[in-house]
Amino acid sequence: NNTVTLRRSICTVAIYYSLIYFPLVIIFCCARVLMPGMDAESDRIMPAMAVFLTENVGAGWLAGLLIAAPFAAVMSTVDSFLLMISSGLVRDIYQRNMNPEASERRLKRLSYLFTLVVGTAALLGAVNPPQFLQDIIVYTGSGLAACFLAPVVYAIYWPRSNVEGCMAGMLGGFAAHLSMYVGGIWANGSFFRPYRLMEFDPIIVGLLVSFVAGYVVTRLGPPPPEDL
Repeated sequence: NNTVTLRRSICTVAIYYSLIYFPLVIIFCCARVLMPGMDAESDRIMPAMAVFLTENVGAGWLAGLLIAAPFAAVMSTVDSFLLMISSGLVRDIYQRNMNPEASERRLKRLSYLFTLVVGTAALLGAVNPPQFLQDIIVYTGSGLAACFLAPVVYAIYWPRSNVEGCMAGMLGGFAAHLSMYVGGIWANGSFFRPYRLMEFDPIIVGLLVSFVAGYVVTRLGPPPPEDL
């Protein structure tokens, strides 16, 4: 409802995800020692590790419960993304820019249609995953962070933040991150083997450029209105 609540929510989410993902990193590092030779089938490490550990303690049935939890989270996440994508296409693109007078019935039908199309595309991608699926996930995830993290932090925690600074942070982070991947075509022969400036990962370069660009442009631009 307000900025204070949003600040607290971000801190809570950061702690929550840290408690989830840091232990996962440790578990999967241990899996390389306990179950060597699975580097070529990295997607199977989590269920294989669950079966391996539960069988060793004589409770193989427990593997089903351990695997069901993350898969339930995956299903919930996919459902949320489907709703978000269909809503963005129908409300933000179609209704706002193409047909503002569209009826609720038409919007509902379009929502169903886009949900079906996107869901079918995701299903086909899961059945026949592309060769560089993990590389695509890393690229999009790090690109989103490089593009949006600095503007969100400035907008929430810095009262001096303005529109110009946020836009500069987004564009600067996106351009820096993308340039590292484009540079990888010439440096390493592949878009998914990015060029590492001073051995830094592209997300580090993108975040640095985004924070610096956002700060400088914010300082050079006018302060936000008092009512904000």
